[in-house]
Amino acid sequence: MDPEPIPDVLEPLMRQLDDALSLEHKFRPLLELPRVPRERQDVTIGIRDGSAHVLRCLKIWYDLPSDVFFIATSLMDRFLSKMKVKAKHMACVSISSFQTACRMVCGGEAPELQDILAISQAKCTVADLVRMQEVVSAKLGTEPSSQPITPYTFLALYHALLTAVDRENVYSRIVNEYEMWQLLEVVLCDASCSNFRPSEIALALLCSVVDTGVVRLKTSPPPAPAVISLISFIAQIQQKAKILEIEFLPCHSAVLSVIGRYNAELQIQHRQRLVWKVSQRTLKQLRPTGRLVTTLQTIDEHGQLQIKPHSRNSSSSSNSDENWTGPACSRQQPTDTF
Repeated sequence: MDPEPIPDVLEPLMRQLDDALSLEHKFRPLLELPRVPRERQDVTIGIRDGSAHVLRCLKIWYDLPSDVFFIATSLMDRFLSKMKVKAKHMACVSISSFQTACRMVCGGEAPELQDILAISQAKCTVADLVRMQEVVSAKLGTEPSSQPITPYTFLALYHALLTAVDRENVYSRIVNEYEMWQLLEVVLCDASCSNFRPSEIALALLCSVVDTGVVRLKTSPPPAPAVISLISFIAQIQQKAKILEIEFLPCHSAVLSVIGRYNAELQIQHRQRLVWKVSQRTLKQLRPTGRLVTTLQTIDEHGQLQIKPHSRNSSSSSNSDENWTGPACSRQQPTDTF
């Protein structure tokens, strides 16, 4: 797994990594949010994390690329780092960041603001979102043709580099690319990981995924030299990114903590409850118990109640026993549909 024999593959990726590292400081958020609000309208860590989970739900709802969520989270966190935002405006800030990210990635195929408002159930108007987009773009200096540097940027480069040197298919066996992006989304939903360098977050997640993958292959472990070569190349990436061990350990610990809570299904406090608004006419159709009768006819088990017997249809043939006309045998077709 020595990278020297294939410089033509690694050279452009290394140049991209150098460019991303040179711009990393410009897009690094510095959140200083309290856990408990000092004032009534303060944005807390919980409010920020709840907004990030809504952004992830919107990304999944519209089946958008993962970098839409990462760019939206970056815009939101950097705006919160520069501006003091009231809690009542947080939904407007997050949704406007999401729409801006959609335009950066999807261009003209971005979802409409009216649709996003209906799905997210944010209590603001389209005009409010348009004004907030202008404010966010002005404060952050965003440009439609220039995407910010995020942890996704570095993780994609790390993944491409390791794939390029993966001659014995060790890396491809221990890493599931789809699961890796999902875990990165979960990590960035937690404010405890927001203030680290994007390159550090990506490397910490990569190390976690590789460690888990190696353990998963205990039944058919890859050759030890190949694993050692893979780990050695990850160490070279760390050295290339100038990530010191003393700075990497707190980031790695925070990432592992978030992934551990996610795997234990403990992050349920930010699940959004959607309220569906329907008309009275639709509401009546949705009530399956509206026409049910609570009092049922008494069953005469011993023939002592003198219940009037049901008559058979005289026009029916003698060998036809299925044409009953009484209410006990006729069945009304249900009128409610789901």
